[in-house]
Amino acid sequence: MSKVLASSSSNEHVDAKVVADKEIGDNLPPGYYFLPSPSQLIQQYLVQKILGLPIASDIVKIMDSVEHLDPDQLKLDEFKYSRDNEGYYITKKAERKTDVETSIKTTTGHWKESKSNSHICNEGSQIVGYKNTFTFCQADGTETAWRLNEYAASPDIVPIDALTDTVRAKIEEYVACKIRFKKVKLPEEIIYDEEIEMDER
Repeated sequence: MSKVLASSSSNEHVDAKVVADKEIGDNLPPGYYFLPSPSQLIQQYLVQKILGLPIASDIVKIMDSVEHLDPDQLKLDEFKYSRDNEGYYITKKAERKTDVETSIKTTTGHWKESKSNSHICNEGSQIVGYKNTFTFCQADGTETAWRLNEYAASPDIVPIDALTDTVRAKIEEYVACKIRFKKVKLPEEIIYDEEIEMDER
């Protein structure tokens, strides 16, 4: 089930078309927040950026070098319509070390890869991209509850007439990121999040 907006007080959802058809801004209904599925994040935001087309909302921030920053350097409180300690970005893919484990160096620690190249499919079961999952580690190697989901687009979802060498290079260059603090949930939160947390598995 592919949805973007979810109520904070019920399991009612608003379809992605609501976001695509009008600016979110102050029009977002009270009690709702921004929650794109992985396939929506890739198709409606990342691919639009790669092709130089308008993006449905500026809730997804466009920044360079997001993956080289510590979580506390990111101003997640600026994401007005996201859940607490959660933010969405389109950024340039960071250089990573792949000797013992795949990791991305940050200001004071590193993001350690825990899962790689998971397929992301749309509702028609077409592969639209891939997900890598990272855990933030402090300088001494201690793992934290911060998670980074990195989404890359598949060239197969770009129209063939738009798949130029420049676009292919941008597909390799840009990724979408979801950064969040994975808190321990209360029983009622676990029941509510059973559907919307599917992209974290």
